[in-house]
Amino acid sequence: MPNGNLDTWLHHQGNQATGRHLGLAQRISIVTNIADALDYLHHYSGRPIIHCDLKPSNILLDIHMNACLGDFGIARFYIDSKLRTVGDSSSITVNGTLGYMAPEYAENGHASTCGDVYSFGIVLLEMLTGKRPTDDMFRNELTIVRFVEMNFPDHTLNFLDCRLVNDCNGTIDQIAAGTENLPIFQSLLSLLRVALLCTRQSPTERLNMREVATQMRKINMVNTGGRVESSTSFRRLVSWASQRS
Repeated sequence: MPNGNLDTWLHHQGNQATGRHLGLAQRISIVTNIADALDYLHHYSGRPIIHCDLKPSNILLDIHMNACLGDFGIARFYIDSKLRTVGDSSSITVNGTLGYMAPEYAENGHASTCGDVYSFGIVLLEMLTGKRPTDDMFRNELTIVRFVEMNFPDHTLNFLDCRLVNDCNGTIDQIAAGTENLPIFQSLLSLLRVALLCTRQSPTERLNMREVATQMRKINMVNTGGRVESSTSFRRLVSWASQRS
Protein backbone atom coordinates (compact mmCIF):
# COMPACT_ATOMS: atom_id res chain seq x y z
CA MET A 1 0.00 0.00 0.00
CA PRO A 2 1.29 3.51 -0.83
CA ASN A 3 1.45 4.63 2.80
CA GLY A 4 2.52 1.34 4.30
CA ASN A 5 0.90 0.26 7.54
CA LEU A 6 -0.23 1.96 10.73
CA ASP A 7 2.61 0.55 12.80
CA THR A 8 5.26 2.46 10.84
CA TRP A 9 3.35 5.70 11.38
CA LEU A 10 2.89 5.20 15.12
CA HIS A 11 6.39 3.93 15.84
CA HIS A 12 9.10 5.53 13.72
CA GLN A 13 12.07 3.39 12.77
CA GLY A 14 15.58 4.73 12.48
CA ASN A 15 15.41 5.25 8.71
CA GLN A 16 12.04 6.98 8.67
CA ALA A 17 11.40 10.72 8.57
CA THR A 18 10.83 11.95 12.09
CA GLY A 19 8.43 14.60 10.84
CA ARG A 20 5.93 12.01 9.60
CA HIS A 21 3.19 11.58 12.12
CA LEU A 22 -0.58 11.31 12.41
CA GLY A 23 -2.74 14.12 13.73
CA LEU A 24 -5.81 13.46 15.83
CA ALA A 25 -8.23 13.84 12.90
CA GLN A 26 -6.24 11.30 10.86
CA ARG A 27 -6.18 8.83 13.75
CA ILE A 28 -9.93 9.15 14.21
CA SER A 29 -10.50 8.63 10.49
CA ILE A 30 -8.26 5.55 10.41
CA VAL A 31 -9.80 3.92 13.45
CA THR A 32 -13.30 4.65 12.05
CA ASN A 33 -12.29 2.86 8.83
CA ILE A 34 -11.20 -0.18 10.85
CA ALA A 35 -14.37 -0.16 12.93
CA ASP A 36 -16.40 -0.13 9.70
CA ALA A 37 -14.36 -3.02 8.29
CA LEU A 38 -14.78 -5.17 11.41
CA ASP A 39 -18.47 -4.27 11.58
CA TYR A 40 -18.77 -5.52 8.00
CA LEU A 41 -16.91 -8.75 8.79
CA HIS A 42 -18.93 -9.48 11.91
CA HIS A 43 -22.41 -8.39 10.83
CA TYR A 44 -22.76 -7.91 7.06
CA SER A 45 -20.52 -10.37 5.25
CA GLY A 46 -23.13 -13.13 5.01
CA ARG A 47 -21.38 -15.37 7.47
CA PRO A 48 -19.59 -13.63 10.37
CA ILE A 49 -15.80 -13.65 10.00
CA ILE A 50 -13.31 -13.19 12.84
CA HIS A 51 -10.04 -11.54 11.84
CA CYS A 52 -8.16 -13.00 14.86
CA ASP A 53 -4.99 -10.90 14.48
CA LEU A 54 -5.86 -7.21 14.50
CA LYS A 55 -2.78 -5.05 15.14
CA PRO A 56 -1.23 -1.89 13.61
CA SER A 57 1.02 -3.79 11.19
CA ASN A 58 -2.09 -5.42 9.67
CA ILE A 59 -3.80 -2.06 9.12
CA LEU A 60 -2.80 -0.84 5.65
CA LEU A 61 -3.04 2.76 4.43
CA ASP A 62 -3.80 3.75 0.86
CA ILE A 63 -2.75 6.91 -0.98
CA HIS A 64 -5.53 8.91 0.69
CA MET A 65 -4.72 7.47 4.16
CA ASN A 66 -7.87 5.35 4.13
CA ALA A 67 -7.31 2.24 6.22
CA CYS A 68 -7.93 -1.36 5.12
CA LEU A 69 -7.50 -4.60 7.02
CA GLY A 70 -4.80 -6.95 5.80
CA ASP A 71 -3.46 -10.42 6.66
CA PHE A 72 -6.41 -12.76 6.89
CA GLY A 73 -4.09 -15.74 7.29
CA ILE A 74 -5.70 -16.91 10.53
CA ALA A 75 -9.17 -15.41 10.03
CA ARG A 76 -11.99 -17.74 11.05
CA PHE A 77 -15.64 -18.18 10.21
CA TYR A 78 -17.69 -17.72 13.35
CA ILE A 79 -19.31 -20.77 14.93
CA ASP A 80 -21.85 -20.18 17.66
CA SER A 81 -20.09 -20.97 20.92
CA LYS A 82 -23.33 -22.49 22.27
CA LEU A 83 -22.84 -25.35 19.83
CA ARG A 84 -19.32 -26.04 21.09
CA THR A 85 -17.82 -27.18 24.34
CA VAL A 86 -14.37 -26.45 25.70
CA GLY A 87 -13.31 -30.04 25.20
CA ASP A 88 -14.62 -30.31 21.65
CA SER A 89 -11.70 -31.21 19.39
CA SER A 90 -13.29 -29.37 16.50
CA SER A 91 -13.63 -26.10 18.40
CA ILE A 92 -11.96 -23.14 16.70
CA THR A 93 -8.61 -22.15 18.17
CA VAL A 94 -6.66 -19.02 17.49
CA ASN A 95 -3.02 -17.96 17.57
CA GLY A 96 -2.89 -14.17 17.54
CA THR A 97 -0.23 -11.69 18.60
CA LEU A 98 0.90 -11.20 22.19
CA GLY A 99 -0.50 -8.00 23.66
CA TYR A 100 -3.44 -7.83 21.26
CA MET A 101 -5.12 -11.16 22.02
CA ALA A 102 -8.16 -11.17 24.27
CA PRO A 103 -7.44 -12.64 27.74
CA GLU A 104 -9.99 -15.43 27.29
CA TYR A 105 -7.97 -16.80 24.35
CA ALA A 106 -5.27 -17.87 26.81
CA GLU A 107 -7.86 -19.86 28.76
CA ASN A 108 -9.83 -21.66 26.06
CA GLY A 109 -8.34 -20.61 22.71
CA HIS A 110 -11.77 -20.19 21.14
CA ALA A 111 -11.96 -17.42 18.56
CA SER A 112 -14.89 -15.01 18.86
CA THR A 113 -16.07 -11.67 17.56
CA CYS A 114 -15.57 -10.43 21.14
CA GLY A 115 -11.87 -11.17 20.71
CA ASP A 116 -11.69 -8.88 17.68
CA VAL A 117 -13.42 -6.17 19.72
CA TYR A 118 -10.77 -6.50 22.43
CA SER A 119 -7.96 -6.24 19.87
CA PHE A 120 -9.62 -3.16 18.37
CA GLY A 121 -9.66 -1.55 21.82
CA ILE A 122 -5.96 -2.28 22.32
CA VAL A 123 -5.10 -0.77 18.92
CA LEU A 124 -7.14 2.33 19.78
CA LEU A 125 -5.29 2.70 23.10
CA GLU A 126 -1.99 2.31 21.25
CA MET A 127 -3.00 5.03 18.79
CA LEU A 128 -3.84 7.43 21.63
CA THR A 129 -0.93 6.68 23.98
CA GLY A 130 1.77 6.01 21.37
CA LYS A 131 2.79 2.92 23.35
CA ARG A 132 2.68 -0.68 22.25
CA PRO A 133 0.87 -3.07 24.62
CA THR A 134 4.21 -4.90 24.89
CA ASP A 135 6.12 -1.78 25.99
CA ASP A 136 8.69 -2.41 28.73
CA MET A 137 6.67 -0.31 31.16
CA PHE A 138 3.85 -2.84 31.07
CA ARG A 139 4.93 -5.71 33.25
CA ASN A 140 3.64 -7.78 36.16
CA GLU A 141 0.07 -6.61 36.82
CA LEU A 142 0.32 -3.39 34.80
CA THR A 143 -1.11 -3.57 31.28
CA ILE A 144 -1.88 -0.79 28.81
CA VAL A 145 -5.55 -1.16 29.73
CA ARG A 146 -4.88 -0.93 33.46
CA PHE A 147 -2.52 2.01 32.92
CA VAL A 148 -5.18 4.03 31.08
CA GLU A 149 -7.90 3.02 33.55
CA MET A 150 -5.80 4.28 36.46
CA ASN A 151 -5.34 7.70 34.84
CA PHE A 152 -8.69 8.21 33.10
CA PRO A 153 -10.24 10.77 32.98
CA ASP A 154 -8.53 13.14 35.42
CA HIS A 155 -4.98 12.61 34.16
CA THR A 156 -5.70 11.96 30.50
CA LEU A 157 -3.13 14.48 29.28
CA ASN A 158 -0.38 12.65 31.17
CA PHE A 159 -0.54 9.53 28.99
CA LEU A 160 -1.45 10.89 25.56
CA ASP A 161 1.02 10.40 22.71
CA CYS A 162 3.34 13.42 22.88
CA ARG A 163 2.73 14.09 19.16
CA LEU A 164 -0.99 14.46 19.86
CA VAL A 165 -0.22 16.85 22.70
CA ASN A 166 1.97 18.93 20.38
CA ASP A 167 -0.78 19.05 17.76
CA CYS A 168 -3.30 20.24 20.33
CA ASN A 169 -1.19 22.82 22.14
CA GLY A 170 -3.81 25.58 22.00
CA THR A 171 -6.50 23.24 23.21
CA ILE A 172 -4.27 21.90 25.98
CA ASP A 173 -3.79 25.42 27.33
CA GLN A 174 -7.54 25.96 27.41
CA ILE A 175 -8.09 22.62 29.13
CA ALA A 176 -5.48 23.53 31.74
CA ALA A 177 -7.43 26.74 32.31
CA GLY A 178 -10.53 24.70 33.11
CA THR A 179 -12.31 24.74 29.75
CA GLU A 180 -13.20 21.07 29.29
CA ASN A 181 -16.12 21.27 26.87
CA LEU A 182 -13.90 21.68 23.82
CA PRO A 183 -14.68 19.33 20.91
CA ILE A 184 -11.11 17.98 20.72
CA PHE A 185 -10.99 17.16 24.42
CA GLN A 186 -14.44 15.60 24.36
CA SER A 187 -13.44 13.52 21.33
CA LEU A 188 -10.37 12.24 23.16
CA LEU A 189 -12.46 11.27 26.17
CA SER A 190 -15.03 9.58 23.92
CA LEU A 191 -12.30 7.60 22.13
CA LEU A 192 -10.85 6.45 25.44
CA ARG A 193 -14.27 5.42 26.73
CA VAL A 194 -14.84 3.31 23.61
CA ALA A 195 -11.40 1.72 23.99
CA LEU A 196 -11.99 0.86 27.64
CA LEU A 197 -15.43 -0.61 26.90
CA CYS A 198 -13.85 -2.76 24.17
CA THR A 199 -11.17 -4.08 26.52
CA ARG A 200 -13.31 -5.16 29.45
CA GLN A 201 -12.03 -8.40 30.98
CA SER A 202 -15.32 -10.21 30.44
CA PRO A 203 -16.34 -10.67 26.78
CA THR A 204 -20.01 -10.19 27.66
CA GLU A 205 -19.30 -6.69 29.01
CA ARG A 206 -17.70 -5.44 25.79
CA LEU A 207 -19.42 -3.50 23.04
CA ASN A 208 -20.01 -5.31 19.76
CA MET A 209 -18.53 -3.95 16.54
CA ARG A 210 -21.85 -2.57 15.34
CA GLU A 211 -22.02 -0.44 18.48
CA VAL A 212 -18.35 0.50 18.19
CA ALA A 213 -18.70 1.57 14.54
CA THR A 214 -21.72 3.71 15.41
CA GLN A 215 -19.79 5.45 18.19
CA MET A 216 -16.77 5.98 15.97
CA ARG A 217 -18.86 7.54 13.21
CA LYS A 218 -20.35 9.97 15.72
CA ILE A 219 -16.89 10.96 16.99
CA ASN A 220 -15.62 11.31 13.42
CA MET A 221 -18.62 13.45 12.50
CA VAL A 222 -17.87 15.87 15.34
CA ASN A 223 -14.29 16.24 14.12
CA THR A 224 -15.25 16.75 10.49
CA GLY A 225 -17.84 19.43 11.15
CA GLY A 226 -20.82 17.18 10.55
CA ARG A 227 -19.46 15.25 7.55
CA VAL A 228 -19.31 11.53 8.17
CA GLU A 229 -16.19 10.23 6.42
CA SER A 230 -16.43 6.50 6.94
CA SER A 231 -14.50 4.51 4.35
CA THR A 232 -16.08 2.08 1.91
CA SER A 233 -12.70 0.81 0.76
CA PHE A 234 -13.14 -2.57 2.43
CA ARG A 235 -16.50 -3.18 0.74
CA ARG A 236 -14.97 -2.10 -2.59
CA LEU A 237 -12.14 -4.57 -2.05
CA VAL A 238 -14.59 -7.39 -1.31
CA SER A 239 -16.59 -6.51 -4.45
CA TRP A 240 -13.43 -6.48 -6.57
CA ALA A 241 -12.31 -9.86 -5.20
CA SER A 242 -15.72 -11.45 -5.83
CA GLN A 243 -15.69 -10.27 -9.43
CA ARG A 244 -12.30 -11.88 -10.00
CA SER A 245 -13.17 -15.20 -8.37
